[in-house]
Amino acid sequence: MSNKKKCLKLLVIGSAVTVPMISLAENKVAVQAQYYQENDDRIEVQDGKLLFEHDFGTDHTINMEYDWDSISGASPTWDAVSGASQTEDSDAVSGPSPCIDEDGNYYDLCRDTREKDQLLGDGHKQLDDFDYKNIKLSDKRDAISFLYTFRTPKRRNELNLGASYSKESDFENTGVSADYLMYMDHTKNRSLSVGASFMNNDVYDYLENKWESFDLVNAEISFTQVINARAVGKVSLFYLEEDGHLSNPYFNVVRLINVMFEPSDPAHLKYYLARDSRPNNREAGGFAAQYSQALQPDLTVQLSYRYYQDSWSVQSHTLEGRAFYDINEKFRIGPILRLYDQSAANFFKAHDASNNVFGEEGYASADHRLGKYNSWTTQLRMDYRQSRATVWNVASGYQSQSSGLEFMWINFGIQYHY
Repeated sequence: MSNKKKCLKLLVIGSAVTVPMISLAENKVAVQAQYYQENDDRIEVQDGKLLFEHDFGTDHTINMEYDWDSISGASPTWDAVSGASQTEDSDAVSGPSPCIDEDGNYYDLCRDTREKDQLLGDGHKQLDDFDYKNIKLSDKRDAISFLYTFRTPKRRNELNLGASYSKESDFENTGVSADYLMYMDHTKNRSLSVGASFMNNDVYDYLENKWESFDLVNAEISFTQVINARAVGKVSLFYLEEDGHLSNPYFNVVRLINVMFEPSDPAHLKYYLARDSRPNNREAGGFAAQYSQALQPDLTVQLSYRYYQDSWSVQSHTLEGRAFYDINEKFRIGPILRLYDQSAANFFKAHDASNNVFGEEGYASADHRLGKYNSWTTQLRMDYRQSRATVWNVASGYQSQSSGLEFMWINFGIQYHY
């Protein structure tokens, strides 16, 4: 479902500097299993992945991934206290609607307002008749992705071509991507990478009983420099654009509407539950910087910073630090700490704000992911090399947001190199 926002990974764009545990052949098969849980009886995800990587000679590599997950729980949104907002029932709390005449038909003025703002129900006289609460959901998702890498014979430059597909009951995603990495000197200490991806997304609007579509285009250029035998740096510029039906059919807001009979009549204000409403276009851009250094033969640290800004007035800063420490030839641990800060979209109002009601016109959303908040995330990963061919891993993480959302996850996996 769209409100789960289970993000799909771009196949090529935004790759990070990595530190291998041991020198092994690239050919491998891996299985991952993950459990994710939010606080307050919210989203729970059970996820599985099957990954396959194979080299065909020295010039060609294929990566394939199959991902399946089961999602259940509840997602918070505005609703009537009675829960009747999911239907077009008449207003049982405040009595007959002033928008309905004696024959049961809507007056023209009210009909225009209702259609324009996609109102739900016939309104309430008091804001207390609404509640911000969890609405149950459940779904299953299957996804597959494919990545082909070609290396040029002389310079060993890399061309990456990717494709992906994801399907759940009310959301479908199809994506393609391309990336070209070019070494700028014969020592391969300096490289330039240019890539782009395109995704088409279809989401089912359960109230209008039809499918809506939106597209995502992403482009990135990055420069990587090997500073010395122990340090590597990378800087990136990125741009993305979403276009189409970006409003979320599973989120609601509260609007205060004047439902007078005639334009000359005194104002008659009522609170209505209305659909989440967002612009049909969003442009965003930013930059990222990464630095990796081996402090000791068995200890490597990575620092990164990312800045993001979009046309909805959302700005974010992400600062991350991670380390890789080889305890011995068998065990490696990898702690991660990430700090995040975000400003709110210009059409967002928090459900618990003093001014949490929208007017009759304009874009409107109470989705906390578009609000102002900060978070911190910590994760600890351990890898165990059973043999030169088999590596086990386990990772556990936790995130806390100033919005009140907390979640944790645990991941188990095994890689077999052949």
